[in-house]
Amino acid sequence: MKEEPKYQKQHKVAQVYLKQFGYEKDGEWWLSVYKAGEKETENVKIKEFTAETNIFDLPFEAPEIKRHFENTSNIIENHYRTIISNLHNQKRLTSKDERFLNHIVANFLCRTSPFRTFIFDLLTYADTRDKFIKEMTMFTQNKEDVAALLDSFKIEFQLNPAIGILMDHLVFLFKKFRKVILKESSCIGWLTTDSPVYLNRQNKYEWIIPIESEIYMPLSKDFCLFMFHPDSDKYENRLRNLKINKVNEIDFNTFDNIINKIVLDYDKYLIMNTEIQPTDITKKL
Repeated sequence: MKEEPKYQKQHKVAQVYLKQFGYEKDGEWWLSVYKAGEKETENVKIKEFTAETNIFDLPFEAPEIKRHFENTSNIIENHYRTIISNLHNQKRLTSKDERFLNHIVANFLCRTSPFRTFIFDLLTYADTRDKFIKEMTMFTQNKEDVAALLDSFKIEFQLNPAIGILMDHLVFLFKKFRKVILKESSCIGWLTTDSPVYLNRQNKYEWIIPIESEIYMPLSKDFCLFMFHPDSDKYENRLRNLKINKVNEIDFNTFDNIINKIVLDYDKYLIMNTEIQPTDITKKL
């Protein structure tokens, strides 16, 4: 068995995902991005973008346990290109694709900084901690066992174990959500951010993922995923009437409305879908 390195670069946004928006140049993959607060766009190497050392490591000594989240992420990512290929060729999600998307959306959400900060806050404060643990164990875990596991670590080391358990809970929830694939007709292409899962809770905050939630995630520059729960009482969104698990072409106004929500839900970076030379954006205002 290959020995795990002591220090490992781990990506908050998966490289296989970023390549759907990037370009290959001189044997390496690049992205054109804009960092909030900066004057110019920039071009960055995908292998270095959002990579941090050991960020997802679990607080255990055994290497196979320490890297469990990262190794799970790699398994989930391996099916990503197949999903995109099937959308191009078959214009639909296969049943296997749909199952993988439950894992992919949960995994991508749990890797990004804003969501991790949100979960850490829930763990930190006494008035939210117990409710959070109860919620993420309501289907598949024993609340007392999970609480005891987390309590065995100092608070600063509890986030990653909690995230791993929470991800399993989210996968279970997302199985109940219906999935629509959106393709914009103007050939502009979808953009994304370093927080690619846009979660619209529709002003419902009693749960981490309330049943009223609507979820958007650009899958590539060609396709965007829309997810909703059929039992929600928020049913005004016309996207709910589109074909489930199939590619649906939408007009520019619909695309523009969605993309304006997605690009404002960033952590630090807006990610373009084509190569752009460094550009002073202040001259565009």
